[in-house]
Amino acid sequence: MPGACGPIDLHGAQPMMRAMIDAISPPPAKLRIPYPDPETLSPEKRQIYDTFSPMLNIMKILMVAPDPFWRGQRALGRSAVVDTSISDQHRELLVLRVAYLSNSDYELYHHLPLGKTAGLSDAKCEAMRTGDFTVLDDQERALAQFVTELVVDISPTDETLAAVRAYFPDPQLFEIIMIVGYYMLIARVIAVSGIEMDEAAVQNWTKP
Repeated sequence: MPGACGPIDLHGAQPMMRAMIDAISPPPAKLRIPYPDPETLSPEKRQIYDTFSPMLNIMKILMVAPDPFWRGQRALGRSAVVDTSISDQHRELLVLRVAYLSNSDYELYHHLPLGKTAGLSDAKCEAMRTGDFTVLDDQERALAQFVTELVVDISPTDETLAAVRAYFPDPQLFEIIMIVGYYMLIARVIAVSGIEMDEAAVQNWTKP
């Protein structure tokens, strides 16, 4: 989850959004895999560790990975934030659907506020939880159904694929697939490692 800046003040959040955030259950009480000792990090990782702010727990635990894999996921994560051609609303919509389908409370903790910042309504965020997409417009509905089948069934039906391709050209379709894959990866790193929630949720992404 690269490129984040600043905590979000949730006291002014709309009631439904506040309720969704409050409903997030805590992660496992015990860290299952320890964070790396900063003294053992490579110079490249240590420079990020010492200078990046805020240093989220997910960013710290990912530094356990060998440098080539850490570097690769970091590049993909950055692209999923700063190099997207789909809208911020569409990105956060699909990330929320991945997070709910993956039971990733940590991702929801950050991306419910990020979805709100991107302009998603409480009702649309709730639709990502329930799977009832009637509140979405046709383009959003095609996207949400595609993401659902991609995560749950791996391969979407021909009808679902045709519906999403009617709104997103093939390069954007592959962008969507890779964003989905990235956040599925992150959800599994979170689940395996048992990282704790960060002190504050991310408010927005810093873009060049």
